[in-house]
Amino acid sequence: MIPRLRPVILLVTAGGAAVAGGALHILLVRMPPVLETGVLWYMTLLVLAILSEVRPVPFILGRATKDESFSITIILLALFAFGWPAAVLLAVAAVVVADVQAGKPYYKVLFNGSMYALATAAAGLTYQVGHGYPVVARGALPTIWADTAMRFAAGGVWYLVNVALLMLVLARVQGVPLVQMFAWGLRDSAAVNLALISVGAAMSLLWELHPVAPVILVPAILMAKSGYQGYTRLRTEAEAMLAALADILDMRDHTTGKHSQRVAEMSYAVARELALPEEQALALQSIARVHDVGKVAVRDAVLLKSGGLSLQERQEIQSHVEAGGQILSHLSVYKPHLPILMQHHEWLDGRGYPYGLRAEQIGTGARILAVCDAYDTMTSERPYRAALPREAAMAELYRHTGSQFDLQVVEALERWLVRERRLRPDWRLLAAPSAVALLPAAGGSGGAGLEQGQAGERDQARGVWSLPVPEQAPPYGLQDTQGHVHG
Repeated sequence: MIPRLRPVILLVTAGGAAVAGGALHILLVRMPPVLETGVLWYMTLLVLAILSEVRPVPFILGRATKDESFSITIILLALFAFGWPAAVLLAVAAVVVADVQAGKPYYKVLFNGSMYALATAAAGLTYQVGHGYPVVARGALPTIWADTAMRFAAGGVWYLVNVALLMLVLARVQGVPLVQMFAWGLRDSAAVNLALISVGAAMSLLWELHPVAPVILVPAILMAKSGYQGYTRLRTEAEAMLAALADILDMRDHTTGKHSQRVAEMSYAVARELALPEEQALALQSIARVHDVGKVAVRDAVLLKSGGLSLQERQEIQSHVEAGGQILSHLSVYKPHLPILMQHHEWLDGRGYPYGLRAEQIGTGARILAVCDAYDTMTSERPYRAALPREAAMAELYRHTGSQFDLQVVEALERWLVRERRLRPDWRLLAAPSAVALLPAAGGSGGAGLEQGQAGERDQARGVWSLPVPEQAPPYGLQDTQGHVHG
């Protein structure tokens, strides 16, 4: 358990235990007649609630996929049919059984059970108190509308308590302000839960006619569930197809296999290292996974060329950014995050491509992708050079901060690499440029950065680092076609 979560979990667990204990005491002292005569129906609802928790429906919320159970409809039905004490015990039993079956840690089981207990008790209190308001008691509204309004209010309270407690935990985990996290939670789940509350209210009204009557809604529920599962499957398959295409593009050059996967992993890690919210980190990871998809429009003869590039070939390489943007613009899952893809070859000093944006115009996601893309490219073997040692690659990134790369992003990547033991803490000693050798470019002097240079020539290598370096120092610049320059 994360230490900063302990007070929240203990407080919620204590509250939930008190509510569940009180509900059990009430039922033991005086069991409601409706429960005594309808115990089989109650047990049926309990089984349905457990099944709903065990077999949730995956709902796509922003960049994440969240399993959403239909148990809120069963819990509300039990609340309106048997009273809040019975509903509390049903809710707790359902979520605890499902969490234990899923093998969740004990503190998550306790928290989820307590959260359900508190939400159900709050909904029950709302429903009972609501019937005492003059607008309801004096018949200012037709009975059916007044009762329906109270059921919706109770369902709304259940949802708000549930999402508030859950977002409280997530806010502390992700270091995001609670208000912001709560707003995200409402944005992503309000529509789904409003629909489920409506179903629960409708089922409870039908239940009063006869306990079998709610079955009439089952076909519609199953149809909606099937339709959404189909949508989720198609979206997942579309993302998987593009990821596979990215892998195929990486495999065009055997030395760059899994480049996109590594860049996606690093991009997500650096985003979290910079305390970006999980949602933004996932969006960046998704774009990074397919950031090279536009290379499908680049010929192998150009992409894998070992010599210098002509002006026309350079333009063809650079066109992969806009080609990738055009491909992904047709998919709604990527469209909101296209600026990350379109800007990750821009430089802070305005000398990048395709638009020549400057520092303040380049988004954080694009800055992260640029650094991770460059690092993986430098540390990977290429047809025209050997891989650069990690220490030397990190030094190269630092040398171009301020002009090409964001210093904070480079520092975040360094921290993560060191923590993951992919980079030695004393890498600066190993990468110190002793016996620096400047390699003349073929046909003229080098440019000012990792992507600079005249058409048809390579840039000067900025240095040969002192530890295991290739016999021939690798030139970095225009010809790095996988990521660092053009990837």
